[in-house]
Amino acid sequence: IDLENKGRDLPVAKEINDLAYLRRVYIDLVGRIPRMEEIQAYIQAPKADRRVKLVDTLLADERFSDRWTVFFADMVRIRSNAQGGNQLLAYVRNSIEEAKPYDEMVREMVASNGHPGNAPEVGYILGENADPMALAAMTAQTFLGVRLQCAQCHDHPFDHWKQKQFYEFAGFFGK
Repeated sequence: IDLENKGRDLPVAKEINDLAYLRRVYIDLVGRIPRMEEIQAYIQAPKADRRVKLVDTLLADERFSDRWTVFFADMVRIRSNAQGGNQLLAYVRNSIEEAKPYDEMVREMVASNGHPGNAPEVGYILGENADPMALAAMTAQTFLGVRLQCAQCHDHPFDHWKQKQFYEFAGFFGK
């Protein structure tokens, strides 16, 4: 595959207007549409850097952490009633507030061990009852965008994943 030339022929999307941008960035970052006074302040800000300043402002807003904690909680299926669930939820929120890089947060959750009181990220593993098969399937789907569940029982019928590869991956989570 020639990755260097991949996508060169794709059309470049047109830049959206300021009001559409304003609405989208508010919804994406803090989960609501902007209020009238926020719209007016944005329009009055210098055009050259108002988009960047708006993003910086919204990233510092506490609703950003709230919104993205909920997003990640859904993504990794955090259950507050599961062992380590509340600690994992707090870990995710703190990671977002500290602007921890995504790859670092995922690595800590996937490769953690210990007790939720000392290592709250272990709640990811405990949420699936530390079942290597469930963790392999969930981790592949959540973080790799690949559904490996079929390969638990047989070679995947439509993809190139083999049953042996599923069990090799599940072995990472084994005891």
